[in-house]
Amino acid sequence: MSAWLPRSRMQWLGLSIGVFSLLICLALGRASPQQALLSYLFAFLFFTGLSVGSLAVVMVHLLTGGAWGDTLRLPLLAAARVLPLQALLVLPILFGLHELYPWARADALAHDSLLRAQSWYLDPTFFVIRSVVYFALWLSLLVILGRVLADPARIKALPRIAAGGLILYALSSLLAATDWAMSLLPHWHSSTFGMMVATGWMLAAAALAVLRTVSTADPSEPHSARLLPDLGNLLLMFVLAWSYLAFMQYLTIWIADLPAETAWYIPRTLTSWRWLAWFLIVFHFAVPFAVLLSRRAKQRGMWLACIAASLLLANLADALWLVVPNFRASGFALRWTDLFAALGIGALWWSCYLGRWRPARKPAAPQRVTAERFEGAHG
Repeated sequence: MSAWLPRSRMQWLGLSIGVFSLLICLALGRASPQQALLSYLFAFLFFTGLSVGSLAVVMVHLLTGGAWGDTLRLPLLAAARVLPLQALLVLPILFGLHELYPWARADALAHDSLLRAQSWYLDPTFFVIRSVVYFALWLSLLVILGRVLADPARIKALPRIAAGGLILYALSSLLAATDWAMSLLPHWHSSTFGMMVATGWMLAAAALAVLRTVSTADPSEPHSARLLPDLGNLLLMFVLAWSYLAFMQYLTIWIADLPAETAWYIPRTLTSWRWLAWFLIVFHFAVPFAVLLSRRAKQRGMWLACIAASLLLANLADALWLVVPNFRASGFALRWTDLFAALGIGALWWSCYLGRWRPARKPAAPQRVTAERFEGAHG
């Protein structure tokens, strides 16, 4: 328990800001509980993605190898170790099911035959059980990886563990995205949605790790400059994967043009929410893609840091875009709860992130044995 207590001023500041912001969000939510829970959900989705995505990126490196993973492992593991906090922060969503999800209300089931047909899955008790299972699975993977990484004798088992862990990550993140975000509109379905969210989580996790690594790197170290292109290529790969999935989902639904499928896109493209969609196209794809194609840009730490920071901001906007528009269908609108929910969860997450940072110990420099010390040691 003492390992989670703040040990620095920055941690205490983050804890204070987080608690204060969430209390304000709670007070504002009395007038409109659903809107406050929507704000809380999109912030929870983003910061949970940072932790779970970091765990997935660590497993990708353990399976594929490469110097980039050794460089990013510290910030990735620090972010993954915040998972217990996110497991605690899921409680307001579980307690607010009936305010947040239409299918959780008895009156909705009574008047909707399609919801009744899905009631075996969209059941409040089953929803809670699944959420608990997701976090139990992710925390188990975190514990197993931590123990194996700390034991050199078991290092050969890491690729097998990582391969199985990535399969579990794909399945659990797909279902978690379906439960927490897609079921907000229970009549809408997409086979690409879960993969898109899971890839976005890994992209955000990689962006945070790159930003942290580049901003704290010592430019005098010769290996730092050599690794920058690899970090840029890693971000480019995730940008392309996320963009492909997002575009294919939109293209498939646009071609089919079925009312049940277009219902999700109508408030996002035919109202002022479309400007947020254009923001995502520009800063979640176009600008990072153009910059990361440049070899010269990938060799400059400042460029990489700016791209990583813009990707983090765009991913936060993407979480808002995934959750909120169907409940503010008249057009783009932000609430004070959006700010305080993101600030509250973010400050708590950052405080724990700093506390879970465990820098690698550098070997002590060998001491020169002088003649006097040699004689003193041997009498």
